[in-house]
Amino acid sequence: MTPILTLLAIDLSLPLREPVPVFTAVLLVLLAAPLLARVRVPSSVALLVAGIALGPHALNVLDRDATIVLLGTVGLLYIMFLAGLEIDLHEFKRHRRQSIAFGLLTFAIPQSIGTIVGRALGLGWPAAVLLGSVFASHTLLAYPVVQRLGLQKERAVTTAVGATILTDTLALLLLAVIASGARAGGGVDPLVLLRLVALLLTLGGLVLWGLPRLGAWVLRTVAVEPISEFVFVLAAVFACALGAELIGVEPIIGAFLAGLALNRLVPEDGPLINRIAFFGNALFIPFFLLSTGMLVDFDVFAGGTRAWIVTGAMLGVILTTKGLAAWLTRPTLGYTAVEARVLFGLTVPQAAATLAAALVGFQVGLFDEAILNGAIAMVFVTCLVGPWVTEKAGATLAAVAQARRPARDGVPARILVGVANPLTAERIVDVALLAREDGGSVQAVTVVTGGTDGGEVVQGERVLARAAAYAAGADVALAAHVRVGVNVPRTLARAASELRATALVMGWDGSAAATRLLFGSLPDRILAETPAAVVVARGEAPAVSIRRVLLVVPPLADLEPGFADALRLVLRLAARVGATLALVTPEPTRPAVARALERLRPEVPTVSLELDAWRGLMPTLQAALRPGDAVVLVAARQGALSWRSSLDRLPYTLGTTFRDASLLVVYPAQVPASVVLPAGLTSAERAILDRLTSERIRIGLASTSRVEIHRDLLGSLSSDAREGALAAIHQGAATGSSELRPGVVLDHARTDAVERPTLFVGVSPDGVALPGTSAPVQVVLLFLVPAHVPPRRTVTWLSAVARLVRHDETVARLASAADAEQVRTELLAAVGTGALGATL
Repeated sequence: MTPILTLLAIDLSLPLREPVPVFTAVLLVLLAAPLLARVRVPSSVALLVAGIALGPHALNVLDRDATIVLLGTVGLLYIMFLAGLEIDLHEFKRHRRQSIAFGLLTFAIPQSIGTIVGRALGLGWPAAVLLGSVFASHTLLAYPVVQRLGLQKERAVTTAVGATILTDTLALLLLAVIASGARAGGGVDPLVLLRLVALLLTLGGLVLWGLPRLGAWVLRTVAVEPISEFVFVLAAVFACALGAELIGVEPIIGAFLAGLALNRLVPEDGPLINRIAFFGNALFIPFFLLSTGMLVDFDVFAGGTRAWIVTGAMLGVILTTKGLAAWLTRPTLGYTAVEARVLFGLTVPQAAATLAAALVGFQVGLFDEAILNGAIAMVFVTCLVGPWVTEKAGATLAAVAQARRPARDGVPARILVGVANPLTAERIVDVALLAREDGGSVQAVTVVTGGTDGGEVVQGERVLARAAAYAAGADVALAAHVRVGVNVPRTLARAASELRATALVMGWDGSAAATRLLFGSLPDRILAETPAAVVVARGEAPAVSIRRVLLVVPPLADLEPGFADALRLVLRLAARVGATLALVTPEPTRPAVARALERLRPEVPTVSLELDAWRGLMPTLQAALRPGDAVVLVAARQGALSWRSSLDRLPYTLGTTFRDASLLVVYPAQVPASVVLPAGLTSAERAILDRLTSERIRIGLASTSRVEIHRDLLGSLSSDAREGALAAIHQGAATGSSELRPGVVLDHARTDAVERPTLFVGVSPDGVALPGTSAPVQVVLLFLVPAHVPPRRTVTWLSAVARLVRHDETVARLASAADAEQVRTELLAAVGTGALGATL
């Protein structure tokens, strides 16, 4: 050593043993490996080669000591954990038959042929069967390649990952049974096999049932900081790995089970998965690749021909059998050639279970040194071939998958988050991150009212900085904006317009300021100021704890212009948290909503809850709601086609009834009326008002029976026509009758009783109490449409009629009208003053 190094007590003699030189050398290798990607050398291959070159059997720069082994083991567990964590469980369930079929193929073919080759090499039956298990297992060494290419959800990748648990479990069970028999000096003990299977099933049940519940509780109540969340995940992984080791199987099985168990709690594109993947890909997994490369010793091949024969036979078996199993998926599962190559690239690498079986077999005397070194050589070659094949075939598959995805018109959605409270900023941003579209942006805005010279601007910047830091944890750049304005709702609405936001996400504490207000003054006024979609979120529990989404859709909501985009937003959120979707909508509305879901091709499984009529919503929700559920209500602004006064009270009712459940209220985007309705009324539509004669207007309604009111309004029709119309109205009462606003009811029906669209109007100055209404009814609108008119055209007319009584002033003047002629005059005036002005 040089004098300076001697003075510093640093030993640079080879192999390096001091912590600082060892980590410096390793980090330099990690830094150089990605540079080789420019010459089309996968970084995983570069790290394996670096491990061979720097290892004890080559340049002897690094020794495979306890530190390298420790970090390599952590990396191996990390690979298996990430594989379980990032598998799309919905896709896995959809392709579980393919996973089982391919898993059996890629296990049985190498196992059987490997056993025959083992017998040919002079091994006994236990040793030959164990050698077959060496070929049968595989390690997802190339999984980071498909992860980088964004292919995690492709069926070939899902099939390979699903098959991993089957092949590795069977191979490791064989290892445990045969090794136990060898140590005992006998053959395979069936009791040992039964014991291992029972213990493994018990461990799997405990992990897959208990860990998700424990994780949801920890993330909801204990792990309030990002560091706590990350530490909990690591603790869960190693606890499960330890449990697997204690029952006699490899810890990689426990790590994989932990990934499956925590799958739903760690949503994709979230901050937590970003931290987990970052630490694994930056440090732990590279150490595993380096430590694997250090096992290769080329000196053993100079000792005779048996080592070459064994190595050649093992390489031939693994490449041939894994390739044959992947290729057989084409006729058996209908996969394409490129998908078969991806399957081969993912399942040919041998590392974890292979090394475990080879080392244990050598230790118990079943394998000689030639087989051990042949296994190491096989690990080296397959770890080169697998990532290379996956890289080539994956690039082709990624291009095919991109072309297969349906094109979306327009620019990606832009989500604007309105933040004010630093304590809830992260929760609101989390909802926006989960609901954002691929390629879409998330921006945050806060409004201060004290002017630019006060401390409110500084406070607003601090709130936004916290939101931006949280989004950065998910690798999302969040643009933050501070706006100054006296009128907060108008300033937020102006910001949404200027930033071209397609959705505004904001929080709610669950309270309401007044009976007719939905949430309180601020959200209500924002709904009136902006046509963009608005998402109001309430809930202290993190979104990742959601296991099922109850989507509540009121009647006619599917006809709103922004319904499809609102539905798409909810589906994205459900998919990213791994939740199922339960549709809650009245029976007459369910087919239309189901068709809308089918057009969107959701990635989440969808079921429907029985709901005969809208009035039975709350009992249905109370019976169906369970821990881990979130209620998502598709609501409507006043004046919208699906709006009814009960929708104004429903968010508060849901919030107070289900205090522990997450609640989201989604208001679909609105467009100018000219987009929904014709630019001008046709002659037939104009005739609706022209035919509103005095005989079709009733003054002074007094009955509290809806049937009697209908009969009175239809007095100008013939007896047969009146009875036919009444039958049609009452048959569709579940969805055809709605309270447009407090004091106004619109009933409608499609019937052969009329030949043209016909409007009937009744008014009551004092109001009448009708069942199902929130206030005394002063105006009753009864609208009949011929049965042959298409439903979509009916909706156009209904919207036009509803807008007649959009304003409070119009309702007040109608209630005080002295005669039928004055009622008709007021309705015509409403058309001219703006209630229908946008459509006439």
